[in-house]
Amino acid sequence: MTILCLVVVAGALCRAAEPSAAGAGKFTLTVLEIPDIQRGAGLALVMQTPGGRTFLYDTGNGYPSATNVSGWASDHNSGRDLIAPLLRERGVKELDGVVISHAHYDHFGGFVWLVDHFPIRKLYDPGYEMPGRPTGDYSGELGHYTKLRQQFKQRPGAYQEAHTGDKLAWDDRLDVEVLAPPKEFFHERHPENRSKNDPPAHYLLNANAMILRIQHGKVVFVLGGDIEAEDQRLSLLPSLPPGKLKCDVLIAPGHGIHAIPEFAEATRPKVAVASVFSRYAKGIPAWKVYGAVGAKVYVTGVHGNVEFVSDGEQFTTKAQREQK
Repeated sequence: MTILCLVVVAGALCRAAEPSAAGAGKFTLTVLEIPDIQRGAGLALVMQTPGGRTFLYDTGNGYPSATNVSGWASDHNSGRDLIAPLLRERGVKELDGVVISHAHYDHFGGFVWLVDHFPIRKLYDPGYEMPGRPTGDYSGELGHYTKLRQQFKQRPGAYQEAHTGDKLAWDDRLDVEVLAPPKEFFHERHPENRSKNDPPAHYLLNANAMILRIQHGKVVFVLGGDIEAEDQRLSLLPSLPPGKLKCDVLIAPGHGIHAIPEFAEATRPKVAVASVFSRYAKGIPAWKVYGAVGAKVYVTGVHGNVEFVSDGEQFTTKAQREQK
């Protein structure tokens, strides 16, 4: 199945084609489609570096359940059901690192399973601890992640807290830079602009999700985390120098639900991907907002898995399904 997309700007080519298997000198990034389990939204990226190392950026859904015999809500854990099969298919037996952008189960739930079933050399996260007492289910969620983080802290060299300007040494042929959050974190709450079902334990963690810029030769990827529209506008954009967010491929922040023109203009991607279920897909602003700056927009609930392969000069984009 082919989705046509042909753009040539500053040496970067987006071409829907059958990319060859990742080999020496290539960088592969796969955005996984997370199934709709009526909770969260989910984000999971699998990355293989030019030197053959494997990293994850977030790990999809995994909500512990005391009532489901599997131990997981809707009998789904993205680590078990999506990530592990892909790793085995590619012959990957251990993970060089996992980035958890923030401590919500739809971003670290798969990690809960992977920790017990896959060797993981290193954990990266922003080290954010929400001030005050989380309400409702968020208390257990945040506490669970804190315990997982502590396991890696106890292993020498197995944990790295990272903030704006820090570099992650993943591969000599990649420049991996943390764009957010800053070391002092984003603390502006703006409660007057939040909906009633968006408590601080939700939006503050989203605001302080780790955002990465990955450059492979001439090709730049930005992994946008889960930062909401208000925080993109009032916190993130003013914190970065002009041009820092400019990229070829954008993994849309906030699942494409929180797409705003200012962020689209700052990134001006050639391709943007939103990880969100099909029942939300048609209504999200990502289509219009990123499309307005010339991006080809993919949504996992519509297109399935989306894979990018970069050779440092150009990149190919392959979607699992054509848009209906």
